[in-house]
Amino acid sequence: MFILNRPEKLNALTLGMIRNLGPQLKAWDVSKLAKVILIKGVGDGRFCAGDDILDVLLKVRSKDPDSLHHFREKFRLAHMISTLRTPYMAILDGYALGGALGIFAHSPFRIATERTIFSMPETSIGLCPSSGATFFMPKLDGEIGTYLALTGSRLTGVDTFYTGIATHYVPSSRLTALEDRLIDLETSDHEIIHRVIEEFVEPAAQPRHVGFPQDVRQAIDRCFKYDTVQDILAALDREKSTTWVRETRQKLLSNSPTSLHVTLRSLRKGQAMTLCECLRMEFDLMQKFMVTRDFHTGVDAAFLAKPRSKPRWENVTSHTDLDALYFERPSPNALDFPQRSHDMRQYPYRRFNLPSEQDIAEAVTGQGSEFGFENRLKTTQEVLDWFMQGHKGKRGVREKVLDVLERKTKTVEDQLEWEE
Repeated sequence: MFILNRPEKLNALTLGMIRNLGPQLKAWDVSKLAKVILIKGVGDGRFCAGDDILDVLLKVRSKDPDSLHHFREKFRLAHMISTLRTPYMAILDGYALGGALGIFAHSPFRIATERTIFSMPETSIGLCPSSGATFFMPKLDGEIGTYLALTGSRLTGVDTFYTGIATHYVPSSRLTALEDRLIDLETSDHEIIHRVIEEFVEPAAQPRHVGFPQDVRQAIDRCFKYDTVQDILAALDREKSTTWVRETRQKLLSNSPTSLHVTLRSLRKGQAMTLCECLRMEFDLMQKFMVTRDFHTGVDAAFLAKPRSKPRWENVTSHTDLDALYFERPSPNALDFPQRSHDMRQYPYRRFNLPSEQDIAEAVTGQGSEFGFENRLKTTQEVLDWFMQGHKGKRGVREKVLDVLERKTKTVEDQLEWEE
C-alpha cells in the first residue's frame, strides 16, 4: 500500500515522492506476494492536490533541471500505472486535483467517497492539464471532459462516479473494512477484486441527479462541442441566462486565454491519439508553458500574493501563432518510454466503469458490433436488461442508463430512437 504522507500540503506531489513510487510499483508488479496495490492519502478528506506547482515554479526560477525532471518522471509513472498487471486501486477520499490524475485516472479501480473533490484547475494558473488528461478527459461522456478541463469546475462525491471519474462509490465509513478485505485476498484476478469492491458500495438509492442536472448536462454538450473558445462563449451567450451559464462564462473569462486555447486544442488532438502520444504532447507543452509569463503570473497570484490577487493574463492576438508555437515547433526535450512499452487507445479495464453514453447509443442504434440494426435494443427494458446483465448487476448502471435514455432518446411506435 502507498500512503501519500504530506498532509500540510494536501499530499501534493514532489519529485521525491514520484521517485519513491516508481521503483516500488515495479517491484510489486513482479512480486507473487503483492495481490493488490492500493494508493491513498493521509488525512481526512485528502487524497492528493496534484503536483506541487509552487515547488516547480521556484525550481524553474532557479534554473533547477528538476523542474523538467518532475514532469518527465511523473508522465512515465502515469504510463507505468496504465500497464501494471497487478491490480492497482486509488482511494479518492478527498481532494483529487489537477496532476493527481496521473496516479489514479489510468488505473482499473478508482474509488470515490462522499468526500471526493475532483477538479482540473490548470487553466486558472496559466497551465494546461497533463499527466494523461488529454487521453482520459475526452473519453468522458459528451463534452463533460472539455467543460471540466476548461473551467476547472469541481465535481464532488457520487457525481464523480456517475460521470466516469471514479469506477465505484464507497462511503468513507466502509473504507477500512474494504482495505482489510482486499489485504486478505489471495488472488490478483481483476474480476474478483471488482466483485469484492461491489460488496462495499453504497446501497442503491435514487440520486437527485446523475452526475449533473439534466438541463446542465444538455447545455454542456450544446456549448462545449465547438473547437474554439470564442465559439463556446458565443454558445453560452445564446443560452437562457441561468446561474450555471453565468458562472461558466465567468470562469472561462477569468482563466488564461492562452491556457484555454491550448487546452482545447490538445483535448481535440487527444481524441485520436494513444496514451503515450498524449503524454509526449503534454510533456512538450509543459516545457513551453513553464517559460511563459502566464504560468509565473498565475502561480504567483494563486500561491504567493498576499492577499490573493487576480492574475493579469497576456492577450491572445493570433490563434494561428499560438498553434505554431505550441503544436508545430517541438520543445528541446522529448519524452521517451522503455523499449517495447505497451501503448493503448482504450483502457483495457473500462468494463469496470459504468456504461458510457456511446455504449448505450450503440445498443439503441444497432451500431455496436454485437448488435446490427435488426438486433438493436428497442425498448427501455431491453436496454436495462442488457447492461445490467453485462455489468453483472453493478450499482449505478440502472440510474445511468435511465438518465441517458431520458435525455437522448424518444419513443416512436413503441421503439426507442436515438436523438443527437
